[in-house]
Amino acid sequence: MNPEATRRPTVFSVSEISDSQPGTRKPASGGSLPLIVMAVVVVVWGLGPPITKLVTAPPLIGTFVRFGISSPLLLIVLAARGRVLSRKILLATALPGLSFGFNLIFVFSALQEATVSVLSTVIAMQPALLLVFAGPLFREYPSGRQLAFTLLGVVGAVGVILGAGSQVRSSWLGIGFAALALVTFTLYFVLTRLARVDDEVDPIEWMAGINIWSFISTIIPILLLADRSDWAQFGGADWLWISVVAFVTGVFGHVLMTWLHGHLEAARSSLYILTMHLVAVGLAWWIHDEPITWLQGMSGGVVLVCVALVVSAPDRREVQ
Repeated sequence: MNPEATRRPTVFSVSEISDSQPGTRKPASGGSLPLIVMAVVVVVWGLGPPITKLVTAPPLIGTFVRFGISSPLLLIVLAARGRVLSRKILLATALPGLSFGFNLIFVFSALQEATVSVLSTVIAMQPALLLVFAGPLFREYPSGRQLAFTLLGVVGAVGVILGAGSQVRSSWLGIGFAALALVTFTLYFVLTRLARVDDEVDPIEWMAGINIWSFISTIIPILLLADRSDWAQFGGADWLWISVVAFVTGVFGHVLMTWLHGHLEAARSSLYILTMHLVAVGLAWWIHDEPITWLQGMSGGVVLVCVALVVSAPDRREVQ
């Protein structure tokens, strides 16, 4: 099918975010609404690292609780809209949902063996990795300009992360966990993108399934690795910060990102997400009094310039 022939005019309304009529084809890009929603996602995802750092409980416990409270919330939201999680979507979200859950487990495991800078640097490679899949999977072939500025943007993001001046340390095991975190998040990202392109699934229903499977992925590690003393460390303000991560960064941010998969090229949206590191660094300076170095400032400028140049680049999706 020719995607250009079925594309609707580039006119959006806020009601479209709910995708109340699955099956209608959305344009892959165009208009200002997708970029506005992308900016919101960048901000709420940028909240994640500095807010998570406020949680005092062990990471595995925090992950279990995070999915434990977000899963029923999404089911309640679905019910309020007169919908239920279908068996088809529940089965379809099994692999991406388990990938998303394992991603957080690998993230926490990597942080036991490496500094945050090492993990973040590996994760920042995701836009470059996604360029490998964009053509054969999505029929989105980026221009030479997009390729060049995406790679330069990745370099800028690495500068933002490593420019903090903290000591960089890691074991080979830590690097391995970080690589697995990169692969599992990319798998979740790609599978969600494919679902939105092919079936136009409802974002809230999709994320309900994702969160249920992610919660399931934490059960065995909790049973094997957590003990009573770990659970005793969770309480007080941890409930507040985990709720912010679950509801704002998790539910709100990921539902919007799922909607965006039907309106922006995957390679573009992945590059735009790099700017979340700028938000995270700025909030860490405000919340945790972590200074911003000149290298971070210059690298952040590089990221913003690259994103701006790719935003203005023409769409080069393949026309069948």
